[in-house]
Amino acid sequence: MIKNKIRVGKLVLALLVCMALISVVSAQDENDYNVTVEQAFKHANANMVNFIAVDAPGFENWTGALIDPKPLELYDINSQKLFYQFSVYKNDSLIGTIDVCANKTLGPSINDIIFDPEPYKAAEAMEKSKEIAKSRYPAGEIESTFMVVYSYPRVGAMTLVKDKTAGDKHRIFVDGYTLDEVQDKPVTEKELGVWSVYDQTLKYGKENNLKEWQKSDQFAKSIEKAAG
Repeated sequence: MIKNKIRVGKLVLALLVCMALISVVSAQDENDYNVTVEQAFKHANANMVNFIAVDAPGFENWTGALIDPKPLELYDINSQKLFYQFSVYKNDSLIGTIDVCANKTLGPSINDIIFDPEPYKAAEAMEKSKEIAKSRYPAGEIESTFMVVYSYPRVGAMTLVKDKTAGDKHRIFVDGYTLDEVQDKPVTEKELGVWSVYDQTLKYGKENNLKEWQKSDQFAKSIEKAAG
């Protein structure tokens, strides 16, 4: 179970951006939509510094905290890179995580911040998803295995396997906390399934999302500049 989860990026950050009266730069070329790890780290760090400085609720214990610059990469179920999840440490203890969007078409850069998170069983989940794939499709070829957001905010492992006999491709999902297999089917009121964050987010319009990301980028740069 995820503990003390909050949504600060798309709510508080939007308010702060409006208060700062930051202008929006023009939309960028398609090739510029991907966010680099370095860019994402700067956004995570700038927003942490800002939330601590303005005494935002929940950040009272974050003074002196450090962000690990090497994030966990989370993917969408369509295999696109979705978030960079940065771990926040204080006195060598994990006190939070910051999810930064890995693509500018997803909107504001900070997607989520979690206080006192429960770590995923990433290695175990990925290994189990591969084991299931090998068992279910013994003649198949495993193409990839990575951590995904399979039904937001749930996280798990996804293995893509190609059945050489039929030529079909299959996805094997294993929850990152329970290590239970999750069926590759739509979510219903009675059953847990999978859905794409990209598909849902882009319903709000790619151009609008790009503008929101660029507001976030200008805001992060202003915080970084002010911090010196």
